[in-house]
Amino acid sequence: MMQVRALAAAVSGALLMGCLGLLVRESGCSAQGCAFARFALGLVLVSFLALRGIVRRRSFSMPAALSGVGIALCILFYFMAIERTSLGVAALLLPTGPIFASIGEAVVHRRCPGLRATALLLIAAFGIVLVSCGGGSLAMSPQGLMLGLLSGVFYGAYILLNRLIPEDIDVPERTFWQSAAGVVVLAAPVLCSEAPFAGLPEGLPYLLSIGLLQGFLVLMLVAFAMKHLPAIQYGALSYIEPATAVALGWAVYGEQMLPLQWVGVFLVLASSLAQSLLPRRQPTRLRRARA
Repeated sequence: MMQVRALAAAVSGALLMGCLGLLVRESGCSAQGCAFARFALGLVLVSFLALRGIVRRRSFSMPAALSGVGIALCILFYFMAIERTSLGVAALLLPTGPIFASIGEAVVHRRCPGLRATALLLIAAFGIVLVSCGGGSLAMSPQGLMLGLLSGVFYGAYILLNRLIPEDIDVPERTFWQSAAGVVVLAAPVLCSEAPFAGLPEGLPYLLSIGLLQGFLVLMLVAFAMKHLPAIQYGALSYIEPATAVALGWAVYGEQMLPLQWVGVFLVLASSLAQSLLPRRQPTRLRRARA
């Protein structure tokens, strides 16, 4: 029963995340304002579920807080990429996170990235080149490419840091620390932005949806799924998100792709999915030579 619930949570979270770009565009607010609302409103809601346990246990999880920094910067750069390119391209660059996570893991263990991780990264990079240089409505600007890749880098950091969260930290508590860290990190970009909430009041329903659905419900669903599902299974299900974003971009905004761009999409998704499905290598331990 727990497995079924975790699967439902992973699929629901991926579908909702796929709709995120649409809500950002329709809100009329800046990327900074939307990202801040996502975490601030989510923090208010999750506080009702988590504060009692946190105060009672006096618990604090540094990995959860650091993972909150990672996902906050991931969302910020993702929203900024949406402002400069299409929904499909911005969502397409997010799945590079598992590849960057594999490279980061190799750095942490002080070993060179393996041939597999290097090959998959090169395949994904070639796919991105095909999408960006293919022309059509999905062609991206250099700024959109850079911001989209940064969102993938920080998504990879979020994946790595989530693996370090202690098992006894339940879902509401880890979501609370992630949301709190996200609010702190995103406060500076909002204060430095000229008009972060320029789309209000017309865009208020969309902004509330970003905060309530994405900032609260999605974080809870993702945290629950990542806690109870194997990384391989969760990684495979998460690719529903970019597929949803590409479909919405086509249906709502008429974002069309050329055949060469479809090849690039396939290469990016296939390489990223392969990285999620293949088992992670464990650090090798040196054995003492017997006399």
